[in-house]
Amino acid sequence: MELRDELYELVKALRVLKQQRHPVLPAGTVGLLQAIDRVRSATGGCHLKQVAAAIALDQSTASRAVSAAERSGLVRRVADPHDGRASLLELTDAGRTTLADAVAWYSALLSDALRDWSDEDLERFGGYLRRFTNDLHASHLEATR
Repeated sequence: MELRDELYELVKALRVLKQQRHPVLPAGTVGLLQAIDRVRSATGGCHLKQVAAAIALDQSTASRAVSAAERSGLVRRVADPHDGRASLLELTDAGRTTLADAVAWYSALLSDALRDWSDEDLERFGGYLRRFTNDLHASHLEATR
């Protein structure tokens, strides 16, 4: 098999995994909550624009996703103390609890799939994935210039 075929099989496996979604949260919502949590932890605040960039969606799509999470009680908007016109996003207590549960659920799925892998294999695989992802991003940036 060629690398292209292996990547196709990986994407197919990920689609199947998404179909076995967490009983409470769709995979996209998990990614949204993780992005809000990570950006907020890294910068002390989290604007919609930052979330959109973190999850690689346009602002209008990210806004709809945030609004849905807000209606579900997982996210709240708070006034930005540095800009009265803007709001910051943060997870509610329910959002943090739900995210922790979803991360544990997905981690258990991955642990089960990788149970026979050595620590060395996992480290090497993670390094190759990081390199591949970084190179894809870099080549995409060059192609769009």
